[in-house]
Amino acid sequence: MKNRKIVPHPHLKERLLAEGMDALKEKRYKEAYTYFTQLKQLQLHDDDVEMALVVCLFEMGQVEEAKERCEQLLARGIGDWTIYISMLVHLQQYDEVVAVIRKLKQQGIDCTPFLPLLQFSEKMIRSQHEQEKKRYEAIFQSDQWPKQLRVLHQLDSHLVPHLASMFSRYLHDETRNPIVKTTMLHILRKEKVIEPMIVKKFGQTMTVVPAQLDERKQNDWTDQVLHIIERTWVMQNPTMYEWCEQIWLRYMFALYPFLPEESAQQCAAALYTYVEQCETGQTIYTNSLVAKLYEVEKLWLSVESI
Repeated sequence: MKNRKIVPHPHLKERLLAEGMDALKEKRYKEAYTYFTQLKQLQLHDDDVEMALVVCLFEMGQVEEAKERCEQLLARGIGDWTIYISMLVHLQQYDEVVAVIRKLKQQGIDCTPFLPLLQFSEKMIRSQHEQEKKRYEAIFQSDQWPKQLRVLHQLDSHLVPHLASMFSRYLHDETRNPIVKTTMLHILRKEKVIEPMIVKKFGQTMTVVPAQLDERKQNDWTDQVLHIIERTWVMQNPTMYEWCEQIWLRYMFALYPFLPEESAQQCAAALYTYVEQCETGQTIYTNSLVAKLYEVEKLWLSVESI
């Protein structure tokens, strides 16, 4: 038997559309969705039916799917921006609401109807930032620095400008953890923060502009010391060299943005002494740098146990 094309009843579209619209007006969204879906399956739908399906999905709680379909319609030059922006508000995607409305303004579209939603979204963003700021302040005012490190590694970049003043207070406090301070400085540098900040570490003080921090000097210093260590141990004791390398990299990270006050040769000698003492089980602070290496390694042991 040959396949035959099924021809819909001449008035089927009008009947399904009327039933669907009545159900939609009476807020019987599941029923309306069924009628509009039948129209689509029979290829009797149009743009209005597509938007009606979006509204049904939204009211049925399937907001993500409704948003996705609405985006597809808008990409085709049809659809309803008011419905789409309302979905974003419902999903609490306030940053996206602001971005969409600003984009529409740039395209010369009259956004007067969207102004209440824009103002509401901006208010909610400010409120969220304030709540997040209070939560972060509680964390960074505590002594739970392993938790502080975890928070910094998970921090969204858009929050950094709002937390800059809190970071500044932390960096200025000599009693705060130097590893956390370095992590903060790397984040502030990456986000190009230009607010001058006072950094206190290991009895030293420096005023820095995070966006202008140059890591080349510290990298050069690190390489100088490792070059001396490499010449000494890489052939006769590769394990010793790798150990020294890791210790020195951790130390320089904790020291950042400061540089050692000792010469590269003195640093290499202190590293040798420290590793030798670790191997023999002795702890003799022959100089301040050896003592500082012990101090920093204890901090890193705490990090590794997180």
